[in-house]
Amino acid sequence: MILGERNFIALDDNGKFIFMLKLDYAPKCFHSFVVGYYWEPGARLITAVVSDSSKLHVYEEANIIWAAQWPNQSPAPVAIQRSNMQGLAGGIVTLGARGQLEVGYLGAEPFTFQVQPLNIAELSFAQAHKELQQLEDEIKEAVDVRDMDALNQQAADQVRLSFSIQAEVSDDLDTLLLDVPADVAVKELPSAKGLLRFKIKADLAELQLIFHTPSGVRCSQDTMSFVDVSAGTSQELKLDFYIAELLHIHSTKVEVVASFVTPRGIPRVIQQSAHLPLAMFYRVCQPQKAAGIKLTYSITSRHVVPKLGTFFGEFLEGQADAAPHALGLQLLCPGLDKQSELITVVAAKNSNRIRIQSDCVETFAMILERIVETTLQLDGSAGLIKMHKKKPKRGVLNRCVERLMAAPFLPVQPILHRVDVHHETQQNIRKQTEQLEHLWLQFKTLHRQLQEQQEQEPKEAITMQIETNYDQLILEGDKLVEIRRDERRQRCDLNCAVALAKWIIQALNLEERVVNVVGSVLSTPIEDWTELSWEESMAPGIDMLHHFGPLTRSKSTSTHGLLDATDSSKESFDYGRFRRHFATLFDRIVRLASSPQPAASGVSAVAEQPVEVGEEQRRAKQVDEIGNMQRMLGDQGMPLAPAKRKSNMSSSLEAVEDDEEYDEEDLREDVGYRKEYGTGTGTGTTTGTGTGTLKKTSAQPRSEWVNEDFELPTTEELFSDLGIWW
Repeated sequence: MILGERNFIALDDNGKFIFMLKLDYAPKCFHSFVVGYYWEPGARLITAVVSDSSKLHVYEEANIIWAAQWPNQSPAPVAIQRSNMQGLAGGIVTLGARGQLEVGYLGAEPFTFQVQPLNIAELSFAQAHKELQQLEDEIKEAVDVRDMDALNQQAADQVRLSFSIQAEVSDDLDTLLLDVPADVAVKELPSAKGLLRFKIKADLAELQLIFHTPSGVRCSQDTMSFVDVSAGTSQELKLDFYIAELLHIHSTKVEVVASFVTPRGIPRVIQQSAHLPLAMFYRVCQPQKAAGIKLTYSITSRHVVPKLGTFFGEFLEGQADAAPHALGLQLLCPGLDKQSELITVVAAKNSNRIRIQSDCVETFAMILERIVETTLQLDGSAGLIKMHKKKPKRGVLNRCVERLMAAPFLPVQPILHRVDVHHETQQNIRKQTEQLEHLWLQFKTLHRQLQEQQEQEPKEAITMQIETNYDQLILEGDKLVEIRRDERRQRCDLNCAVALAKWIIQALNLEERVVNVVGSVLSTPIEDWTELSWEESMAPGIDMLHHFGPLTRSKSTSTHGLLDATDSSKESFDYGRFRRHFATLFDRIVRLASSPQPAASGVSAVAEQPVEVGEEQRRAKQVDEIGNMQRMLGDQGMPLAPAKRKSNMSSSLEAVEDDEEYDEEDLREDVGYRKEYGTGTGTGTTTGTGTGTLKKTSAQPRSEWVNEDFELPTTEELFSDLGIWW
């Protein structure tokens, strides 16, 4: 038996090689012995090997049968033997590094651990939600967040960062030095310059700086590492940010992350961010008069002037009109399409509204980011309380609407179209990968057959098959590479679509917890993994929003509304269900944001403030209540002419398609979905179910929304009406 540095070799008496073990640890000493007589068939060759980490490994031939840690974390012995003493057969005798002799014993037969079978029971959302809440409570109890601010301030004092990006763009980028692709370099796109200063106030063992840029944008120095940084070290780094791929970009935000380790081994992380200038991605063009997608923001902060110069000053320099009301921008780096991608921003002359319109979803994200971020920054610098310092409370409306508010509209169909294209590409990638694996197995099988053939057998036929198979492998591999390129472009398009929805929802008139939950689900940039696509990873979160949380259909704690709760336990991913839930999520958000007042106080306000209506309105409401009653009771009465009511507008492109500027009433009534919960006086009419006669009741206040008992809706009924009917 021979013990090497990383292997263990066994030879017989004639020097014949029996086996060799490759060890994944550093051995220190060993001892081999035979259990039984070596000439008997049942004899066992046992070897005990001690590792440098004080672990004992027992092998039978080349198979490990036991492993144990040396007691009390004592140093590993330098020698080991087996001895039989009185009352202790098979004792293990070890010699320590200082000469101490110890006698030990392994003990009884080892317990064979078996992995328990997986619990493949159907998922219960109620049980899962309960366990998740228990886990969150345990985490909150275990983590002490009281000292977080002090620790963060201490880390910021140890490493002081200053990161900024110039607002002006430059055209003197060295494309050869930075290895810019030829198809990008030929467009001569502008670049931006940045500056990073850091000063070290304490000794550091390691320091690493990483720049996170959007997809398609690169930094001249992505990562920098420093070792054994002494206190007092300061450095200034000049950076170049440039477009390296012709992709749609969803954000101008660049983050620098400084992670360092102190000499005592304590890790800390500091993060700062800055925004790239919009002139890197847009150029001024003629504004559009009409577009398919129109969004409206109302600047509600008195510290922000709702003019184009406030948000897009770099594009208005040198123009004849000092304060234009319309600005047209064209994307400089489109994707595959060669057509111009334009976006128009219009500031109202006599109000605080700003309209953004375009035919392309990909053009909105960076513009909305600039409007929202600039508004919050200017409002925060005016001396108001910082939004991130205030803790969200249950039932509190979104505090962002105190600065700016978006009209309740989401371009659902264009967003879903990007999701459909991305999902279809993922399916094509999986099919192409399976086909390549099949061809690769054929290739290996043909090579094995070629090696097994005798020399005198003809090899021309199998050689031709190998060449044909190889050509198919190359062809299908090129197809997969091309599909991967399409996937990257479509992932960037989907990033823009998701970011568009996120910026709109952030400024909607909703509860703040709704905005926070939806914002955490719609995170960007999106990611695809080898075994799991973005749609498959998003499906559990979207499905959970339909059963728990602020967007659930029913507010009761019962199992009502969980009819589809166990559908997610299916083996295969149901994309149709995911798409349906995704669209329903946006529809619920638009409905809640379109409500004129919070749902919690809406019922009481309606009950306390009856509205005076005319005789014609009373008659129309009476007819409408009879129609509702007949539909609920299933009575085939005389057809009644329904009251002429404005149809509910769904969240589609047609919801905002007009060329005229909205006034305040248009924004409240025309955009998105709205359902009135008012009261009025009129003569109610009921149908008698027992006698089949009609009974007229006296004039009483009636709500336009009625249930089976002709009463005002409860909170649960109100939320159920705003949700989805399963």
